[in-house]
Amino acid sequence: MSTTMPYDNDFDLFSPPVAENPFTVYDDIRSGCPVAHSEKHGGYWIAASYQAVDDVAKNPELFSSVSISVPKNAFGDDLAERPPITLDPPRHGAFRRTLLPAFSPRQIKALEPSVREHARELLAGIAGRDRCDAASEYAKKIPSRFMARMIGCDDDRQDEFAEQMRALLEANEMEEIQAAMALTQPFLDDLIEQRRREPGEDLVSCVLSAEIDGRTLTGPELIGCLVLIITAGIDTTWSALGSSLWHLAQHPEDRKRLVAEPELIPTAVEEFLRAFSPVQIARVVTRDTEFHGARLSAGDSILLGMPSANRDSAEFQSADRVDIGREVNRHLAFGVGIHRCIGSSMARMEMRIALEEWLRAIPDFTLAPGDAVKWSTGHVWGPRRLDLLLGGTEA
Repeated sequence: MSTTMPYDNDFDLFSPPVAENPFTVYDDIRSGCPVAHSEKHGGYWIAASYQAVDDVAKNPELFSSVSISVPKNAFGDDLAERPPITLDPPRHGAFRRTLLPAFSPRQIKALEPSVREHARELLAGIAGRDRCDAASEYAKKIPSRFMARMIGCDDDRQDEFAEQMRALLEANEMEEIQAAMALTQPFLDDLIEQRRREPGEDLVSCVLSAEIDGRTLTGPELIGCLVLIITAGIDTTWSALGSSLWHLAQHPEDRKRLVAEPELIPTAVEEFLRAFSPVQIARVVTRDTEFHGARLSAGDSILLGMPSANRDSAEFQSADRVDIGREVNRHLAFGVGIHRCIGSSMARMEMRIALEEWLRAIPDFTLAPGDAVKWSTGHVWGPRRLDLLLGGTEA
């Protein structure tokens, strides 16, 4: 199939206004070809169909994870090494297994009450008001507090942690990222030294015990791994939860149904993840090849368009419609293959509890008029501002 498209050199999935509604562009790309090319950001390919994304993710020998961004190493040399996501087999498997205890079902269950308690604390300050920014006041704070506890951050430093992560998450340009890292690294260094002295079952302790090729991590690898897991754990859940509330604010029939049937929320979470997939990451082509009709060259970057794949009508019935009761839902929001998100169960738990508690406390809400939503750009897509009008709240 030809990959020649009318806007072949023009589309940019990392800049507004596409980022405000990327699905129309994804739909156009996918209808024209499963793999398309853009000249933006030094040039990159995008796997747009469900099958193409699945094929890239399941072939690490042809599609290396040595760089996961467009352009390559977009986050700078200091964060170029971010195991396990930048590791290929066989190094990847052993490292990932070291991290599994921090993401075990037992850990998830142990942290669940604290997530619910935090959600209720936040809602106590929101319910009863006329309006709020649900993205910054709720969706962002749920995973920020959760991740602080997961890495073993002391309670009296959790606000400091949230502020450190805010600067890093909101940085876009290289200078901003470097400035944020200059502020964040001393905080992480303190945590690392504390866990060297007093290891536990937290994430930092797990990373400290991990090995690559029989050795412990170098300083850059250690920081890169922690920054990856922390920012991914916050940014993706923040985005997915914000998009869920954005949808419910505009679809009262779905909102009322979930209020009446809270047992449906886990199914709705899966549909929100499918319909508003927050993440797309890249791979590097290891050799010249033909792939779904496109001629790829060694060294090319190819983006895994999960938001596009999850709206592919070849895989999902009524793919462009949000169906909160969708029972068959093999979405790729958390990736697929060896690099499937290690924290997917935790993200699901956070989203489920956050929506349960929000709908219990604030069953009626709508999108505020005017410029109510500001979307992020880059590899993670979701609301960064979400102004809602609140009504019919319960104490």
